[in-house]
Amino acid sequence: MRTAALLVAALLAGAACGSDDSGDTTTTTTTTTTTTTEAAGPDAERVQGVVEALADDEMEGRDNQTDGSVLAQDFLIDQLSQFAQPLEDGAAGPDAYRYPFDEGTNLLAVIPGGDRADEYVLLGAHYDHLGRDCPTDTPGDDICNGAADNAAGVATVLEVGRALAAAPEPPPRTVILALWDAEEDGLLGSDAYIADPVIPLEDTVAYLNWDIQGANLSPALADVTVVVGAETGGPNLIAATQAATGASSLQTLALSLLFGQGRSDHAGFAAAGVPIVFFTDANTPCYHTSQDDVANLDFDKLGQQILTAEALTRDMAATEDLPEYDPAAPPATYDDAVSMLEVVSGAQDDFDLFDADAQASAEQFLTDLEAMVDAGAEAFDDAAVSTLLGGSVDTVEALSTGVCDGFLD
Repeated sequence: MRTAALLVAALLAGAACGSDDSGDTTTTTTTTTTTTTEAAGPDAERVQGVVEALADDEMEGRDNQTDGSVLAQDFLIDQLSQFAQPLEDGAAGPDAYRYPFDEGTNLLAVIPGGDRADEYVLLGAHYDHLGRDCPTDTPGDDICNGAADNAAGVATVLEVGRALAAAPEPPPRTVILALWDAEEDGLLGSDAYIADPVIPLEDTVAYLNWDIQGANLSPALADVTVVVGAETGGPNLIAATQAATGASSLQTLALSLLFGQGRSDHAGFAAAGVPIVFFTDANTPCYHTSQDDVANLDFDKLGQQILTAEALTRDMAATEDLPEYDPAAPPATYDDAVSMLEVVSGAQDDFDLFDADAQASAEQFLTDLEAMVDAGAEAFDDAAVSTLLGGSVDTVEALSTGVCDGFLD
């Protein structure tokens, strides 16, 4: 995921994904903790093995157009070929999964569908990272391993694909697995696909994106994760996403597309009119440093996130209530402010991690949020949106500049 000033969504604490009964594009803050009955759950050892392999020093940070990238491609194609097919009929061999573009190589595979095979659900995560171009807290450790960003996201896509392929019956809709290259250079891999899609975008029911998983911003925020942009698919996608978050024990904060800041591969699909959902833990103090490695990844959290990923994918592959792209969805809503207030209030215990200026800024933002929520939905205007976004970005920046620590007990 690009740039340190990413996602407001990082300010998490106790809100859960939700929507109102009217089908509005807003979110509410109800918590769900039901468990999935669709599958036994992810194979923890296999998931960890994928992350460890991609984040190993041998991959040298998986920068696009490097030997480390080729090693990552070879590993991932070996994984994909165990359960998924090349997209092109009759294609065979490792290169059948490779889709080169000027700046790198995307990897695509397919799990054929059943009676709605001509409709598609696209699952995506970028596999590239920064090579050796990142700060380090440890002299001599200059490899940007990218465990959370985004080996964990790739492991999520692979594990969901395996679960679907292992089911007794194929999913009704065809599922495409897309592992993007050159995201760190400006979303170049997904943009290349959007410019020349293998499957027409109008036949793509939804694009689901994972970028930074298994990461904890701070001790108070360790059991919270984020989902962005479900309102792009209207009330059906909001409802499906809300239901899917109930498959895990995590608290999930739902935020509007604006809070994704266009910083991951979902952005191009949303701009092209494809309904999206973006799952992230945002940028932690380990973000884009050489300390984003396996030792700082929360694998228990990642396992819970995979449960949500599988639940939503199964729903999108089978539902009669298809997402419908909503070009009129507001960029931010009053309910975003309500959710953010709950988050920032819950994060107060971590304000002492900030320097004096950042702590004062966070306290002021909390005051602004309280006033914004007290004023009510009728007073939520462009100025409120600006205050909401600006304060959120500042607080995320403060959290991301702390000491890299997985906060694992």
